Amino acid sequence: MAINTKSHIASSSNLTPAVRAVGWLSWLLLPVWISLVSPSALAHGGHGDEFGSQEGTKSTKVQVDGATAQQIGVQTVAAKKQSLNVEISATGQIELLPSKKVEVTAPIRGKLVQLLVQPGARVKAGQILATLSSPELNDLRTSSLEKRSAALALLQQAQTDRNLAQQSYQKIVEIATAETNQARSQLTAAQSRLAREQQLVKSGSIVRAAKNSYQRQQQIAAAEISSARTELELAQERYQKDVELVKSGALARRQMLESQAKLAEARTALVKAQSQSGVAQAETDLRKAETDLPLRELRDAEKQVAEATGQLARAMNQKSVVEAQAQFQRANSAVTAAQTQLRLSDASYQGRLAQLGNRANAEGIVSITAPIDGTISDREITIGQSVADAGARLMTITDDRQVLATANIYQRDLGRLKIGQQVTVKVPGMTDKVFSGQISRIGTAVDLQSRVVPVQATLDNSQGLLKAGTFAEIKLATSQITTPVVVIPASAVVEADQEKLVYVKSGDSYQPTTVTLGQTVGDLVEVKTGLFAGDLVVNKRAPQLYAQSLKKKPASEEKTTTAAKPEAVSLNQIPTYLIWGLVPVAGILGGSAWWLKKRSERNATGSTDFIEPEDELNYLPNEEIPAIEADPKQHNNSNSSYYPQIGATSRDVGEASRNENR
Repeated sequence: MAINTKSHIASSSNLTPAVRAVGWLSWLLLPVWISLVSPSALAHGGHGDEFGSQEGTKSTKVQVDGATAQQIGVQTVAAKKQSLNVEISATGQIELLPSKKVEVTAPIRGKLVQLLVQPGARVKAGQILATLSSPELNDLRTSSLEKRSAALALLQQAQTDRNLAQQSYQKIVEIATAETNQARSQLTAAQSRLAREQQLVKSGSIVRAAKNSYQRQQQIAAAEISSARTELELAQERYQKDVELVKSGALARRQMLESQAKLAEARTALVKAQSQSGVAQAETDLRKAETDLPLRELRDAEKQVAEATGQLARAMNQKSVVEAQAQFQRANSAVTAAQTQLRLSDASYQGRLAQLGNRANAEGIVSITAPIDGTISDREITIGQSVADAGARLMTITDDRQVLATANIYQRDLGRLKIGQQVTVKVPGMTDKVFSGQISRIGTAVDLQSRVVPVQATLDNSQGLLKAGTFAEIKLATSQITTPVVVIPASAVVEADQEKLVYVKSGDSYQPTTVTLGQTVGDLVEVKTGLFAGDLVVNKRAPQLYAQSLKKKPASEEKTTTAAKPEAVSLNQIPTYLIWGLVPVAGILGGSAWWLKKRSERNATGSTDFIEPEDELNYLPNEEIPAIEADPKQHNNSNSSYYPQIGATSRDVGEASRNENR
């Protein structure tokens, strides 16, 4: 509603001091009352034109009750004062990690028979991407099988020859071992005899033994002679008796002949005993023992030892054993050579398979697998296409779950950077998104011309929003701290018509407020003007509120309506304590108005103390005087916002006063 100046201002000369005091008090309290009921009075103390005219934007106040705000997910947070880290800003670009971009190449020449992935597909490390048929592998396998068969036959023959040579060698060794053992036994016996003979010669026991033998032979011979003589005497006596008896006829002649025969035998036994050779041999042995027998026996023993030693040497070094051993070794070498040839028969094939990572089967089909997790970013082949050379690129896999933000930092700022330091990144087209990361590499060399050093930060890109090659605005936090400033979440800022807006909660409404922003650190942004600490700002669903405000009415209509009709003030927006505070003010104003009216009526009948409308020119300045409009949409809560608008003359004011009086 528009409030015009009064045309019946009382003359101070015609009023009593009490009346003048009441009148001046009323006019002094009138702006206070207007400011209290104005919507701008509901704003935080100290705000300027934030909740007044929105001529610079198309956004208007949005009325949303608590239940609706909760349903659509509107959230608010209080602006607060805090210190921020000083940041270094730079322009860079997004890059892939060097190890996260891999070209998949053909491991061998061949023809593509299967293609299992498409560009943009996500793959896992080890996943089969394509299969390749290789004639080279088939040729290698056929040649390997032929060589292997020939090598197996050669190996079997060599093993048979080795077994025969081994058996022959074992038999010859057994015979040689037996002969060697026998020779060792003979040598041992000869050595024992030699030792014994040496001992006998040394001790002289040979002569003693010969003497003892001679004496024993003599005793034996004497005993035999004595026995033979006794037998002879008995036989002689029996024979003589038998002769006499035969002569007398008392004995048969036959018995006498038997006695005669026994007598002859007794004579023969005596002669034999007397001529026995044992005594003579013993005597001979005694003579030999006394002369050269010890030395001769010793020489015989030494000769026997030498013969036994030679026989042992011949047994140990038999030519047949040596030949059998050599033959066995040759057979064993032939087996080893055959085994080596067998291994080499498929070495080329197995080596090629090893180069392929055991990804080929017996039919020559090679599986091409993904070396890393990632996405197929590029594919240069089709099914049925032939690959002429090994190493030809088939496709490219990139893993952008982590990316690098690279920027060049001036040498003077290097002292404020270190590995692990926090970094925030924004990219064009996603200004509402802030990506965080850490410095992962700082260059070691300074460019001689530009005096800059490359710095890289690792960013999480699990959502895939950052693309390699995109330009980026990079801010690197340092250890320097600013003085406390008002900060709000960056998500609370809405860009509209080249301006930065935030929505401030006021009761059930959300007022758009233009703000001036400073530096951004992480998710927080500095507010230089437009907000105070403690203001509740919408940090979630602010863009939806902005869109809702644009749907209310077109900007041209709203501007026209605002100029023609002020926005009504809802009593629900006025706090209770303000309403109760207005009651005594309204009473005073009402009483003063009634008293002044009565006073003016009484003076009108008897005097002309009041100034006529046309005389207002003498009271007001002679210049153009603006009219007062209490439009909350066009003014803020400062006193200057209630000054009359430029363009209204003093006569216009007088006309307005007379119209109001009528």
